[in-house]
Amino acid sequence: RFSPDAPLPNPNSDIPRPPLAADRPERKRLGGWRCRGGGPPRATALPKLFQPLARLRRLLATYAKVLAADGGMAPHAVAPGDTDLEADESGLRHRAEVKLHKGSAAVDSDDNEDLKAADSWAEWGDIGILMVLYTLQGLPMGLSAALTMILKERGASFSDVGTFSLNSWPFSLKLFWAPLVDTVYFRRIGRRKTWLVPAQLLIGLVMMMMSTCVDSLLYAEKPDVVTLTALFFLLYLMCATQDIAVDGWALTMLRPESVGWAATCNAAGQTLGAAFGFTGYMMLEQLKLVTLASFMFILGIVFITVTVLVALLKTEKPVPPEDEPDGIVTTYRLMLSMAKLRPVQVLMVVLATWKMAFPITDAIAPLKFQENGVPKEYLAYMTSLLMPMSIVLPVIAARWTSGKAPLDLALWWYPVRVALVGATAVLAYHTQSGLEHFPHVFYLLIFLVSAATSAASQFMFVSQMAFFARVSDPALGGTYMTLLNTLANLGGMWPPTVTFFLVDGLTCKEPDCRMQSDGFYVVATLCMVIGAGWYTLGAPVVRRVQTWKLEDWRVR
Repeated sequence: RFSPDAPLPNPNSDIPRPPLAADRPERKRLGGWRCRGGGPPRATALPKLFQPLARLRRLLATYAKVLAADGGMAPHAVAPGDTDLEADESGLRHRAEVKLHKGSAAVDSDDNEDLKAADSWAEWGDIGILMVLYTLQGLPMGLSAALTMILKERGASFSDVGTFSLNSWPFSLKLFWAPLVDTVYFRRIGRRKTWLVPAQLLIGLVMMMMSTCVDSLLYAEKPDVVTLTALFFLLYLMCATQDIAVDGWALTMLRPESVGWAATCNAAGQTLGAAFGFTGYMMLEQLKLVTLASFMFILGIVFITVTVLVALLKTEKPVPPEDEPDGIVTTYRLMLSMAKLRPVQVLMVVLATWKMAFPITDAIAPLKFQENGVPKEYLAYMTSLLMPMSIVLPVIAARWTSGKAPLDLALWWYPVRVALVGATAVLAYHTQSGLEHFPHVFYLLIFLVSAATSAASQFMFVSQMAFFARVSDPALGGTYMTLLNTLANLGGMWPPTVTFFLVDGLTCKEPDCRMQSDGFYVVATLCMVIGAGWYTLGAPVVRRVQTWKLEDWRVR
């Protein structure tokens, strides 16, 4: 071997020079072995435990070769005219630098792959956390639906059910305190955990407290509807606050390319939670495994346990200075500017009126079937069977909602949904009260009518959301979408509440009634007339709204 400090000989002389990389025998790779110029083969496969050490050894060896090359060249000056020596020196340096680059790149590539694998597993854990948090939101919703049927079973009137339906209004009004949740927080706790942890702890404590008194409130001679409404209103208020916090946390918990999973967790989690709170309770109660009090106590323990684990084990990323939220006053002024736009005002009227025809099928028909003798457990099972439609139908509807007129899909299904109001009323009218077992054909008809109603409702909802996404101002972030969603939620909340009271007010079955009537069928007929009138007058307005330019929807 030649010393690296030895002077470089003239390549034109007969003195041999050190062998360069190009002169060395080619390395051949044979399966899991590699050999050099016929030398003895040696194994290259190392256990995973020693692979990091092997990468470190290769990196250090590459650096040593470069240092040796630099040490051999630096002390000796090259004559200006000696081009062969210049080429030889530059070639050796180039090959050493290439090997260094390749060795470093190989190590970096391996390390990056390890980091990506670790990040992938960590992100799947974050998605699981979001799924759990959104599932917790659905539990009080499903339990509220179960209590509605229990109230009707206990002899509550439609007016009482209408009063109880007020408990779900916080989800439609959360826009009014969402800026507060988004801007006020303690840095040491975290921007989202500041609100999420107290909200979920309060939900758990309220459920555990309600488990001690729900039987006396619900199974008394006359159910205490006002107290139950106030308690569930508090639960919904905390769930809506938790929803605001989780929606915001999902944007920073997941990587930008994975944020789309947040919507999936939201839809799937709330559906799963509502199914367990409604159908799960009905099934367990029918099997005599739980009572309403014990079920609420268990849910309270679940809320508190999950909250403590998230508070202690899940760290929230600090808020960067550039991502600090705007002030509360600024946010409210922005929403007021949106509400002053002419297109938004017209859309507001549309959203407030176009669901006036559907409270019969959306809220009252299941209670009417239950009143006529259909077991509430069967209705709960059929509702659960329809839940997968809420996942499949949005995918099917995407081909019709991706254009410039997404609300056309809603207008196609609007007459169908109005006709289904009449079909539901006819089916309820021919329900044979007093039968111990209803024929299977009857349940099949209920399921088919319910499935068609759910499909029409989903298609209208998807087209509505697609239109919101199209006209929302990107410069205003999610505030524009939140405002439009709040208007849509309010338009869907007030018709059922009002209709519950109308059904009781228009019902007269006493002997002294001048004309006996059932308010359910009177309101069903009235809804069909309203639906036909709205379609005649409102459909042209909806089509005109879709023709306005996007600049008309922007806040200037």
